[in-house]
Amino acid sequence: MAKVDQNVDLLNKAIETFNSASATLVQYYSTLEDKVCLLTEEVDHKKQLLDSILDSIDIGVVFFDRDGIIRIINNAAESLLNINANDVIGGKSIHAGIHEEVIVPDKGKPFYALVSRLNVKDKDGNVIGRVLIFKDITRLKQLESENERNRRLTAMGELVMKIAHEIRNPLGSIELFASLLSNDLKGTEHGDYANRISNSVRSLVNALDNMLRFTKEIRPKLEYCCLNDLVGETCDEFKELFANSDIKLDFAEKKQFWLSVDKGLIRQALINILLNSVHAMPEGGEIEIRVEDNQDSTEIVIRDTGIGMDEETRLRMFEPFFSTKDRGTGLGMSITAGIIKAHKGTIDVTSETGVGTEFVITLPVK
Repeated sequence: MAKVDQNVDLLNKAIETFNSASATLVQYYSTLEDKVCLLTEEVDHKKQLLDSILDSIDIGVVFFDRDGIIRIINNAAESLLNINANDVIGGKSIHAGIHEEVIVPDKGKPFYALVSRLNVKDKDGNVIGRVLIFKDITRLKQLESENERNRRLTAMGELVMKIAHEIRNPLGSIELFASLLSNDLKGTEHGDYANRISNSVRSLVNALDNMLRFTKEIRPKLEYCCLNDLVGETCDEFKELFANSDIKLDFAEKKQFWLSVDKGLIRQALINILLNSVHAMPEGGEIEIRVEDNQDSTEIVIRDTGIGMDEETRLRMFEPFFSTKDRGTGLGMSITAGIIKAHKGTIDVTSETGVGTEFVITLPVK
């Protein structure tokens, strides 16, 4: 009996020890669960933070695991490559070709890029994948190109200024003496020759004026004047220029308009537009000029019945050095746009091939 009691006591002690160990295990398990939960939250937080960082930068990032499978792709990479993350994660292709500094997406526009490919290693130095990093530098390339273009234009402008100043003075003398001869020989064949010389020299002087204006900032010297008189004087000069051609110039005056402008600059702009119209009518035609009210501004409307222009030409006509003429400098219309802009005005063009072109210059009254 004593032996049975002894065994019962040992069993009870064993049960107590087991219960104590079980309680300790339960406590450890609960603590472990809390730690796992905290670690899970920390991992989720770090993953969210990493995703937020990757999606907030403008650099494309694509992560491939050691088997070349895409595991991570950020928003910038999706946008630049014109792809959806769900369509490429788990695959091996980013659906784009990388050629030196240019990335060509399967669907989308090619772009210049800085590209890096780096191995990704764990803390023991083992390679666990590769990351592709690329940044769109198309705008930077454009700025570099523009800077180089501006540098060349500056150098050319300095040369043009020197040449233009040397040529302009003798041309002025030639134009003066040709005009005097034209007046003295008016009505004769030789008078007509002298008139043609004068008009040709005037065109050369206009081309030189355009070059000189292109090389420096346009600063209008405003004076209050009658715009009708300025337009009328310019029209009279052109009537002499194509007196023997089939071009008709009509300046319709309804009322007088007074405002502050730089007379020389506005005259230059009108000459450039009229020359453009004349060149657009090799077989002759009509040019109509009107000066009109438009709320707080005044409009000069110049319409011709020339050959017109296509949409590409219309959009590019104010670019420096753009010309559809074999011998054109491509500066006339660019200078015209600069003159109107310097007056805080605007110039609009509408055109239809085979029908004609209309220029509308809008100048503020104040």
